[in-house]
Amino acid sequence: MFLNDADVTCLRQGDILANIPFPQIETAKTNFLGSASLERVGELAFNPHSVLVRKLPMYTCQVQARIGFAVVVSQCCDLQPREGNRIEPPTIALARLAPIPDSIIDDPQALADLRSNSDPRIPGAKFLSLFHVPAHALLADREWMVDFGQVFSIPSREFPTILGRKVLQMDDDSRIRFKIRLSASFARFTDEEWASGHPWLQPREDE
Repeated sequence: MFLNDADVTCLRQGDILANIPFPQIETAKTNFLGSASLERVGELAFNPHSVLVRKLPMYTCQVQARIGFAVVVSQCCDLQPREGNRIEPPTIALARLAPIPDSIIDDPQALADLRSNSDPRIPGAKFLSLFHVPAHALLADREWMVDFGQVFSIPSREFPTILGRKVLQMDDDSRIRFKIRLSASFARFTDEEWASGHPWLQPREDE
């Protein structure tokens, strides 16, 4: 699945990064950092700290986070550095590498289905929201799964420093399989959508 020697001078879709904080955000429990005014007796006026980023306020919050491996899900073309060695999009999209749950490990057929990373275009493909990653010495010698439901982003200004956390790079075959499963995960239509008659869901006349 991975090249013997990762190119640590660039980022590509499918690259594995280590020691990445993955925020666990509960909107109702998010704590904002700020300052309190005691100018009025008996009143504590709180003002959250914020800075303007692209003309919008950016607040400082306290959230729970896990530290672990993440895979780059941004497209390779979007990760190509431009003038000044800068990545043009404001963020780099990542997905968390999650441990395989016991419910799958203890089920031989389910584990085989997950490990197959089957073609999602074929009816009957399983685990369309996951991508299996085999055990590797640089991944704590254990199997993982990329969970496409656990996607987050980091500022693109972390490039090129973030290259220091790149540990593995997918080979071309695996990256193509990864791209197709990623796109299929986010492009699953409901029965109502298929029946809607939408022109984009109809066979093309030239096919």
